[in-house]
Amino acid sequence: MIRKTILSLLLASFSAVVPVILGAQDAESKVVFTSIGNDLKSGDAATFAQWFAEDIEIDVLGTAGVCSRSQARQLMKNFYSRYTPKSFTIVHLSGSLPMRYCIGTLIAGGERFRVTLFVKSQRDIHTLQQIRIEKD
Repeated sequence: MIRKTILSLLLASFSAVVPVILGAQDAESKVVFTSIGNDLKSGDAATFAQWFAEDIEIDVLGTAGVCSRSQARQLMKNFYSRYTPKSFTIVHLSGSLPMRYCIGTLIAGGERFRVTLFVKSQRDIHTLQQIRIEKD
């Protein structure tokens, strides 16, 4: 009888705590991706590149590869020279620590782009591991 009561209490406690933890992770993801999105829509490749991992997988309108932070910054600079960003909207967030991703819509140069961002989080450090920008 006591075991059943203790087990019931433990299960109730667990089911109450898990949504709080998951909600906190979702809130943190939203904050991180909102910050990254703000830097993406700034149109400044150097500012956006601060999020990049040392080696990053990048695909900008079909120009793809794994490259260094400086090479990826140059690809973004080229993109910004053709398409001036106006807005970025998060459409979907998912994943679990340490790897999360975001799908968003970037309006730039009068066109609409689908942007996928993969972020690796370690403690309080968040780095973009992969970026994909394609016409929507």
